[in-house]
Amino acid sequence: MEFLFSNYPPVKTCFKTFSDAFYSLIPQASRLDIAVGYVSSDSLMELKRIIELNSNINQLNLIVGMHYFEHFTKVQYKAAMVLNDFLANNQLGEVKLVHAFKYHGKLYSYSKDNRPFAGIIGSNNLGSIVESGARVYESSLLINENQIAFQMKDFIDKLSNTASKNISELDIDTFKTQNSILEGHESAKKISPEQFVNISAKLTDIKFEVPVKTEPKSNLNCYHGKGRENMNTHLVKPRHWYEAELIVPINMRKNEFYPKGTPKGQPEKQFKVYTDDGFSFMCQVNGGEEGLWNKNLRSSGDLTTLGKWIKGRLENDGVLTIGDVITDQTLIEYGRNTITMTKIANSEDWFLDFGVKK
Repeated sequence: MEFLFSNYPPVKTCFKTFSDAFYSLIPQASRLDIAVGYVSSDSLMELKRIIELNSNINQLNLIVGMHYFEHFTKVQYKAAMVLNDFLANNQLGEVKLVHAFKYHGKLYSYSKDNRPFAGIIGSNNLGSIVESGARVYESSLLINENQIAFQMKDFIDKLSNTASKNISELDIDTFKTQNSILEGHESAKKISPEQFVNISAKLTDIKFEVPVKTEPKSNLNCYHGKGRENMNTHLVKPRHWYEAELIVPINMRKNEFYPKGTPKGQPEKQFKVYTDDGFSFMCQVNGGEEGLWNKNLRSSGDLTTLGKWIKGRLENDGVLTIGDVITDQTLIEYGRNTITMTKIANSEDWFLDFGVKK
């Protein structure tokens, strides 16, 4: 057995994180059985992509313990249905909800050739398999004793067979009010109405219409790309559903007012952006040609912050179902295909506008 800790400063330990352990066991397994209290939309998409990219996993069964009673957001529910349909259509497993009582446990069981060989138990809900942007310190225990692994798998089977139903068999028609997906994200801050008014009063005439491109496996669609393969274990780890960047045209990047980046190997310049829906976060530009180095516009540190701002807007508007490819038609239905980037006076800050009038 081995302890697993989040290892956020200042409480760093010598033990692995939950995410390290979760992914390290996947190349050894042919089946995953998971029973958790709560799920997030991006973690559900992470599971789907794990199965798509790692052919050794031929069975995934997920049991969700709290959302039947405490409800999903609409985005979470759509993501759960997308995963369930994918598993069912490919005879790979299913998504079930506990309906007999609230189940708050967190169990992850790994099997090979129908024999459980390891498991994880602790405080980590399914959202812990992705970088969510919210630092919550979790503790778990990695189990690799056969007897305990069998007992964990046996309990999950009983929970599935006696207290759970497939999500498609249950009437789910009440949802939580959908908040902005950036709320609670540590890299983004909600600004006050007073701040917003003050910033709006300082907008200059320097502005760019940055195109929102729809390449099927890059830009906003990085999730559908190849993934990142560990050449030692051959685990292919998915790109995060909300990972995104904007590729800026060369004529725009050459403009004297557009932000310039730094060559590879040098510290990257950061600048703050404020958004039309009242958030702020740090961005940077990098990549490209000598003297510019500003081809890619992305959020700093956490590549999902910008993606959550853009894709979350599309999801909440109902034009993007989580897991789908963003196409030109998606943007037509939303109402625009550019983001207006406006310089804020007397600063290095910018204002981003992706709003539409309905």
